[in-house]
Amino acid sequence: MNPGVPRHRVRLLLWLLALGAATPAAAQVGRVTDTLTGTVLGPDGQALVGAIVQATSVTSWEAFRQSTDARGEFIFFIYENAGQYDLVIRYYGMVPARISVARQASQDRLAATVRMDLAPVSDPIASILRSRESLRLSAAQAAQLQRISDSLHVRKVAVPDPRQVHVLALARSVLTSYQWARLSDVTRPPASEPAASLLVSATDAGQAQRAHPPPPPPPGTTPRAAPAQTPPAPRAWSAYTGVSNVYDSNIDHSQLGPESYGLLVVVGGQYRQRSSGTTVELQYDGVFRRYTNTNIWNRPGHSATVSFAQRVARHWAMGAAGEIEINGSAEDRVLRNEYGVQPELEYRFNRSTRLELYGEYLLKRYPNPLGQDAVDPRVGIRLRQLLGARGSLAMSGRYDYNHADSTRHRYIGWTGGFDFASPVWPGGRIASSVRYRLRRYTSRLVDVGATQVLRRDEDLVGTVAWQQELFRVVELDLSYRYETYRSNDTRREFRDHLVGLTVKRWW
Repeated sequence: MNPGVPRHRVRLLLWLLALGAATPAAAQVGRVTDTLTGTVLGPDGQALVGAIVQATSVTSWEAFRQSTDARGEFIFFIYENAGQYDLVIRYYGMVPARISVARQASQDRLAATVRMDLAPVSDPIASILRSRESLRLSAAQAAQLQRISDSLHVRKVAVPDPRQVHVLALARSVLTSYQWARLSDVTRPPASEPAASLLVSATDAGQAQRAHPPPPPPPGTTPRAAPAQTPPAPRAWSAYTGVSNVYDSNIDHSQLGPESYGLLVVVGGQYRQRSSGTTVELQYDGVFRRYTNTNIWNRPGHSATVSFAQRVARHWAMGAAGEIEINGSAEDRVLRNEYGVQPELEYRFNRSTRLELYGEYLLKRYPNPLGQDAVDPRVGIRLRQLLGARGSLAMSGRYDYNHADSTRHRYIGWTGGFDFASPVWPGGRIASSVRYRLRRYTSRLVDVGATQVLRRDEDLVGTVAWQQELFRVVELDLSYRYETYRSNDTRREFRDHLVGLTVKRWW
């Protein structure tokens, strides 16, 4: 061993290499990708550009969504080994199509071609103009749509009009992709057809097809989509168990803190119910810890959260959350109990951009108080941008005043944060965050040179985590956390590296 390399760094390097050697093999076992592709055609056999296609897994109920390209084609790369998916295709002015596709034998590419039928729309241009406010049409768009209507002399009809395909194509060229998708979402089957669910039960559909097989389509024609049947609703709850291995280079957050290895057993579950714009969610996480070189953290930790959210207007939502932390902290790696209530107000600019204002009333209770027990009221703001189905980008800021029993522990805090998450490959996801916090004590003095000044602390924390699904019900998590704490009281400065590997089993 090189005498110039500290022993603890060599141990950390060897530990990371051991993790890296085991990870690829485990990841390759469950790396199965279904490729779902197809073409959407209009009644005249021409490709439909901008048709909204939603694919839903029959087994996991996870939904994927995109619009068809200039050739009327769509393609999904899905990390799923079930091979059964339900498709719903919508295009304004046409009857929604619903079909099921299933992988056969060793087939790894599922293909589907759908031809859509016209729905009787009474003057489609006028219908779009009546939805001007909800679609947020500009004056120029409205004027252009009216010119199209006048030039084509569109008339009101009660049955499908062959010219409707051309009219709809012109209307789509005026609207943005978002406006067209929103317009397609509100399309409903005509009254003469029975209502159908957005999802298809593959088992029921297969049984019905075997009992009453449809006649084969004429040569050279494309089969049309069949009506769907309503499937059982997905369950609202889930639970997990898992095991974690952890390395902490400074478990007690001191200047010369000991390094520690830990084995953690984790259990948890959640319940989520959504209806009529209301969402209720319950969540519990528990951990049983055993660390080396310390006895402080060798006790169970519990976290329970209940939250409520309600859509109150077109762009507004409000809610509240309550949280309890036992033998731990939701934000800091500190041994204490926390009890918090957090009201929230959210404004949604669109489907993906949201601005949140929140407050929080937090009680902190320490096992050895020494005046540290505190009430910590907070107020904050968060701007969040959704990136696709599983990605997000967020920036946040917060102000709080920690009113402790002892004046030595009272401070004013400012916190800024940045979070990013994105899928990286089928079944994989990367999440990272950076947090900077400044604490200014109101009455605690420290010696700086020959004078005494109020204590001032700075805390910078960065985290990165990789999540990988294996066999659909197993999840592998590898995480790294770095923290540096600086203060004008040099006795309180420290650095810490935390590395963890967790294997979860979802039930």
